[in-house]
Amino acid sequence: MVTLKDVAKRAGVSVSTASYSINNSPLITNNTKEKVLHAAKEIGYRPNGLAKNLKEQKTNIIGLFLSGFTGPFFSDMVEGIQDVVMKKEYELVVCATVDTHRLLVERYVDGAIILNYHMEDELLESLANEKLPCVVLDRELKNPYIKNVLLPNEEGSAIAVQHLKEKGHKRIGFIAGSEASYDGETRLKGFKKEIVNQGLEFHENDLIRADFTEMSGYIEMKKYLMKSLGQYPSAVVCANDEMAIGAIKAIQESDIKVPEEISVVGFDDIYMSHFFTPSLSTIRVPRKKWGIAAANTLFKMLEQDFDFEPEPLTVELMSRHSG
Repeated sequence: MVTLKDVAKRAGVSVSTASYSINNSPLITNNTKEKVLHAAKEIGYRPNGLAKNLKEQKTNIIGLFLSGFTGPFFSDMVEGIQDVVMKKEYELVVCATVDTHRLLVERYVDGAIILNYHMEDELLESLANEKLPCVVLDRELKNPYIKNVLLPNEEGSAIAVQHLKEKGHKRIGFIAGSEASYDGETRLKGFKKEIVNQGLEFHENDLIRADFTEMSGYIEMKKYLMKSLGQYPSAVVCANDEMAIGAIKAIQESDIKVPEEISVVGFDDIYMSHFFTPSLSTIRVPRKKWGIAAANTLFKMLEQDFDFEPEPLTVELMSRHSG
């Protein structure tokens, strides 16, 4: 099926611009409208008449847009969202593919919760300008129809650094994920800030980049230890638990003891962190509460209440055997 995204690609414009053009929005120039309509005709795109009708009425559907389901992080958060949605007698549609813009642009949902870094800020701003309530979990946007419900990532990293300093560590490394991840980068930012606050050592070559998976944590730590020639930090903070678990496996395989020679602290407190050997010291994230807070925020917006701040979330250190 030909989608709006195909039209946007053919016309060389964003999905939101393509939608505005097809719906004859005064925000778009005539030249751009003509280019988009010509592209739509060329590839045989037909606007969905049902979707146009849906824009004028409620669907009682909430959309949750994720960048993927991989890893153990999402289930608790989704459960929290689902609990609130069911109490409100709505349906929840969960999408985890890049090409989901049409559900938003053509208003198949009454509101959206976004944890999908593939979705551009421009698209979300354009939806907000059309008064579609959105809650974002992975970026900071300023718009009356967008609310940011964010984890206290910087605070969590600061707690990890303080804990390791109290344990006597002076040189601490960090395993980060993709630079595209808001949570990952704010965790790194909080780490660097607290290292300075505590007067500790941080060498830029002690920053390891992986991709949030256990395997990537293992591979990148292996590479790092081989290059370090025995000159490595006495502790490492990781941007999530999966990378931390992979890193510990690599450290142990290199005949380095955890935590005696290298302490490791993760972030998230996933289920596995309790049962791994050694059990993982980590920053506990209230994933279900995060989902509940996101859904409650969205329903307040659906009731036309926009003058409020979402409820704050807290994190805590779970001190176990890895550091």
